[in-house]
Amino acid sequence: MSEINWGRIKWQSRRGMRELDLMLLPFVEHDLPKCSEDMIGAYMDLLNASDLELFRWLHGTAKADSPARQHMVDFIIQCHAGRRGVEGV
Repeated sequence: MSEINWGRIKWQSRRGMRELDLMLLPFVEHDLPKCSEDMIGAYMDLLNASDLELFRWLHGTAKADSPARQHMVDFIIQCHAGRRGVEGV
């Protein structure tokens, strides 16, 4: 996966659910570009989940359906927590 289409990743991260957009879009803009290609691939796989699944996983009401997805969910939550209180994010 040497050629990363950031525009496509950002577009697919727009879920239409405000709670998801507030977590995923800053993650794509600020954190994902610093990740390895394996992590980017794991994120792209995560985007195949439904909005309801993502909402439940990211808000801790359910566990992801695979260890790899749960690892990515945990990483997104950690990044999001680190941005709390930062203006403009």
